[in-house]
Amino acid sequence: MRNWLADLRFALRSLRRSPGFALSAILVLALGIGANTAIFSIVNAVLLRPLPYDDPSRLVMLFHIPPAKSFPGIALFALSPANFLDWQAQSTSFESMAIVGGRRFMLGGKDQPEAFTAARVAPEFFSTLRVRPLLGRTFSPDENRPGSHVIVLGYKLWRDRFGSDPNIVGRDIQLDSQRYSVVGVMPERFVFPSFAKAWVPLSWTNEDRAVRSNHNYLAIARLKPGATLEQAKSELASISARLEQLYPEDDKGWGGTAVPLQEQTVSDVRTALLVLLGAVGFVLLIACANVANLVLAKTLSRRREIAIRSALGASGRAIIRHILSETVLLSVLGGAVGFFLARFGLDVLLRLLRDQLPAFAQITLDTQVLAFTLILAVLAGILAGLIPSLRFSRVDINDALKLGQDRGSSDSGGGRTRNLLVVCEVALSLVLLIGAGLMVRTLFELRSVNPGFDSGNVLTMSVSITSDRFPLPSPKPTFSAKSWSASVLSPACFLPEPLTLCLSMVRAARISLFPSKAAPFYPWPTSRKSTSASSVPATAKLCGSQSSAAAISPGRTLRAAPASRLSAKPSRAATGPTKIP
Repeated sequence: MRNWLADLRFALRSLRRSPGFALSAILVLALGIGANTAIFSIVNAVLLRPLPYDDPSRLVMLFHIPPAKSFPGIALFALSPANFLDWQAQSTSFESMAIVGGRRFMLGGKDQPEAFTAARVAPEFFSTLRVRPLLGRTFSPDENRPGSHVIVLGYKLWRDRFGSDPNIVGRDIQLDSQRYSVVGVMPERFVFPSFAKAWVPLSWTNEDRAVRSNHNYLAIARLKPGATLEQAKSELASISARLEQLYPEDDKGWGGTAVPLQEQTVSDVRTALLVLLGAVGFVLLIACANVANLVLAKTLSRRREIAIRSALGASGRAIIRHILSETVLLSVLGGAVGFFLARFGLDVLLRLLRDQLPAFAQITLDTQVLAFTLILAVLAGILAGLIPSLRFSRVDINDALKLGQDRGSSDSGGGRTRNLLVVCEVALSLVLLIGAGLMVRTLFELRSVNPGFDSGNVLTMSVSITSDRFPLPSPKPTFSAKSWSASVLSPACFLPEPLTLCLSMVRAARISLFPSKAAPFYPWPTSRKSTSASSVPATAKLCGSQSSAAAISPGRTLRAAPASRLSAKPSRAATGPTKIP
């Protein structure tokens, strides 16, 4: 240890004598280490850190395995109510199970109305995850019935809409022109599913419980102590096989499986984050090769000094330690600067990627990230100094002393080593450039894919309507848009006078235009009257015809098309593969 400290003090004095070399090496290493620190902070928060629940390793998500012939290429599928209830009654591997649906609400009041998505959950939902509300309580079993008007607010909705009012519990709020009583507020870090801004009771009717063919729900479960994931999968497969025999019309070919909650939650971003981490790892390798070349050139000028040290009895290990102490000191200083740069880089990354990352991730430069930066700096210093130290630990004393000059001497072996390092830098740079080029090419190819229809001048929108004013479904899917203000779709659209807006309304019973991260599934009931707010997607095309489905001109309101011209075919989008939040 004393020798290491002496070598570090000597390295510090040596760097003071070569400020240009030291500054160049520190900046190169700072960029590489800073980039790795910023990306690792995201990887650590999303992939490595456990979920913010009690004993998260025992939490799983339950899925159907759909028939391969009917749904080729789809591995996991959402659940139906009746099948879930059978799984819940017959399984023995789970401590508790809960099913999750979705519902659109229109929040009214004295301010501007706001449409948001709430999760419909059973009372076991919160106890399965073992989360406690920040204020108030969660739902009781008695509140899980049709007509129950209670709600638990998410932290963001409570903060943004109600100003973090500590007395919100017990107050009534207006949702879809009905009064709902606020019974609780969840903590800031709890956002599950990711689209949920609030939670309401599931409130199934007997008709809902009997549905088997409509797969629109997610399910979570907690394994019993001692139960394994493989046992749970085997049990679900056995139950599904029995259901297939009992209900061949609805359940033929449908299996069951369980997936760890964390694995499924981060599945959307895992590959992208690992690719980013690998890319910045290549950047650090390039930085290390660059610094190794600088150190090699600097050490070459001290070749006679190293030979004298060897002649006075310094061992090869001492020479290696002497050179490594200098590169490690450079790398630690570069790591300190890189950690400072990572704070700014992380802010930029979060602004770009926040919507793509799981809501539970708390991304900060904490002690774990600081420890990673320190370890990475030491390893980078060793890697950068390894080749120069090994190269000069076997220096020929006689040849080095005969050269007689410190800076004018030539060394063919050192030149070959430097050329090899340059080749490595170029090779690593080409790998990054080729990878980036392929990604850019893929994006351009995706933009030029033919969707099968003319998308020119076509716009899409989503309009939330409440069932008390526009009941769905109806024998004829009519929709009156007189309530739309002209200020929404007339002057603000910046449409030239000759142009009109052709709208084609589609039933919203089973379709959604929201991004997958915001609403992975929408279990709107299609076999009975809906009591929720629905999101009506609309497709608009700019055209010159006056016989369009709807027309907008400055200062006029939107006029809907006749019912006969509106499509009422339900979409299969909601019954497709469930994208997990």
